[in-house]
Amino acid sequence: MKKIMLYAAVAAATMMIAACGTTQKTTTPTTTQQPAQVDTVAQVTPNSELLSIRELIDVFADEANADDAMAKYGYKVKKNYEVFRVDKYDKMYYKNCRLPKIITEGKYEDYPRALRKGISSYVAVQGSSMMLGVFNNNAYENLVAQVKMNGFHLDMEGNEDIYTDGKYYIACNKNYRTVRIQKVN
Repeated sequence: MKKIMLYAAVAAATMMIAACGTTQKTTTPTTTQQPAQVDTVAQVTPNSELLSIRELIDVFADEANADDAMAKYGYKVKKNYEVFRVDKYDKMYYKNCRLPKIITEGKYEDYPRALRKGISSYVAVQGSSMMLGVFNNNAYENLVAQVKMNGFHLDMEGNEDIYTDGKYYIACNKNYRTVRIQKVN
């Protein structure tokens, strides 16, 4: 028993001596600061078959130029177009589309419908706003990239992502693939 106690005392003394002579290293977590995230705007080439965002802004600013700008891209026009019980437009420009079933004079079942040929699109003019609609995801993404490229920044995210440059609002609706412009009040 005395031997066990002696060995235990020697072991404890050895540990104490060893502990006193060593230095303990502690590590503290370091934080590295990440550079601020900068939104880079990719330069995109507007789709040659559609009205570009820059042209949409110009036409919206001076609607007198609308017919000429739309003719340049081959849009047809239908005046006093109403989507039955939904909305009424002064003019509906459409390209590579067919008009839906007419319910009564000037009142249609829905917005224009896409055809298989080319990129289908429409531009609805309604007094204080204009809406450009497409039926193709790539064409829609190109329009949104053009919005950002033209100096608009995201103002409000939601069902419609609303971008602004201080002068205009552009609402981009991914579900319907539409881009709607109106003036900031």
